[in-house]
Amino acid sequence: MSKVLDAKVMAVLPVAPETYYMELEAPEIARLAVPGQFVHVRCSNSQDPLLRRPISIHMVSRPKGILALLFRVVGKGTELLAQKQIGDVINVMGPLGRGFTLPLPGSRVAVAAGGIGAAPLVFLVQELANMKCQVTVYLGARDKKNLLCDGQFVQMGAEVVIATDDGSLGFKGTVPEMMRRHNDWRRTAMTYVCGPKGMMKEISAMLAEADVPGEVTLEEHMGCGVGACLSCTVKIAHHGQITNKRVCADGPVFPSWQVVWD
Repeated sequence: MSKVLDAKVMAVLPVAPETYYMELEAPEIARLAVPGQFVHVRCSNSQDPLLRRPISIHMVSRPKGILALLFRVVGKGTELLAQKQIGDVINVMGPLGRGFTLPLPGSRVAVAAGGIGAAPLVFLVQELANMKCQVTVYLGARDKKNLLCDGQFVQMGAEVVIATDDGSLGFKGTVPEMMRRHNDWRRTAMTYVCGPKGMMKEISAMLAEADVPGEVTLEEHMGCGVGACLSCTVKIAHHGQITNKRVCADGPVFPSWQVVWD
């Protein structure tokens, strides 16, 4: 069950170029949230921008009632959000959507993250660590200064393997290219993926070829955020038929082998 509430800004700070970390006091959402879900945020007190912005849940602290977001400035809404100050109040709807399917406790799992796609996977690894899972994170970015969340993953006990497009840190190349040089993900109970569409498409094909279960979390422009306006549909193949599913209500997490990539 989702809530609509006014949440107080407890922290906001830049962590990478055009990328911000924000903490909100939202105990009801923090209590209900599961990894992979998102919140629909009103970025302004005026009608401009009119629509809310969907932002994945980065982390939660249930004891403290804190909801953490990690977002990149890509337009007017997120630009306004980045300018918020401690003590400001933001209207938030959530938690929304379908989250990740969690494995059995103690399972070996892989996580593949590209760019800002690392944001929702921190909450996932937080939960996997609590379940004593063995986690390998394949983490990519354009360059060293744009790399996100590597320290958080390490603090949670995950093995982190890094790729940068320019080779400024770790493997020089993309996350899929790096994964082809490793075999650990081929022996996992589940591989979770979030990043640019091209990366997710390529890794989904790799998972299908290796017969490894996987889940991807998709991002689409949303209107209502609750499945009524049908503005965020994607094509999903199931039992030989292709249907339109709503990212906001049926996702944003989908089995990797079911997504029909453009």
